[in-house]
Amino acid sequence: MVMPGRRSSPSIRDSGEGLSSVVIDLLRIFKSKYNYKKISDMTGFPVSTLTRYLTGKTVPRGKKALQLLERLLANLNLKLVVNQHIRYLNGYVDLSQVMVNPNLIKVLGAYVINEFAGTKITSILSFDMTVLPLASYVSTMTSRPLGILAPEPLSPNGESIPVIYPDMDGVHAVSRWLLLNQSRKRESILIISSRTPPPKLFNSLHKILKRKGVEVSGIFMIIADEEMLKELNLPPGIKRVHIMKD
Repeated sequence: MVMPGRRSSPSIRDSGEGLSSVVIDLLRIFKSKYNYKKISDMTGFPVSTLTRYLTGKTVPRGKKALQLLERLLANLNLKLVVNQHIRYLNGYVDLSQVMVNPNLIKVLGAYVINEFAGTKITSILSFDMTVLPLASYVSTMTSRPLGILAPEPLSPNGESIPVIYPDMDGVHAVSRWLLLNQSRKRESILIISSRTPPPKLFNSLHKILKRKGVEVSGIFMIIADEEMLKELNLPPGIKRVHIMKD
């Protein structure tokens, strides 16, 4: 949550201490598997520098933080790592074990921040409850307000906004509830979703966001369905990132 009077930078590449913390989190995960020499070979950063980062004597900042983040991620097969924690149940892909793993949340969070580092983003939206831990991590580390799309109202005082859309048969109306902390007149939002959003729900949500002056700047999905993506009313040029395809 952005504190009153504080304005976050439009680009998450300028997240300051939060970005440094993301890099240190990722570096610690690598250190649990590799020695300093191996990590130095992977990243091109001297062992002495990596040691100072992990012992807290100094922290990576600015361009060095982004460079180290990018090089660490380049040495990680994220699709393989995520797939190792997925459960396949009668054709259904269960991502719950991905989202309850703190190290995976940190790795995925680092990946999201790196992918959208140059994109104007002022807030984060968790499209479904499965990815709420990931969206919360990205929100915290980038000092962006967090919005939540939930199956029921999360606020008792009427702040949750109903998102009404037709069911799969187009006969009945169903709903989700949007809780959004709009701290600017015009927000640029990053949507984080476990899968490609259902088109009818997404398109109804998009209409509401537009009416509130909220622009969708990017969408991140763990699993993407290319056919469903074609049905989303996405703004031209919006950045779409996924880990694996359905």
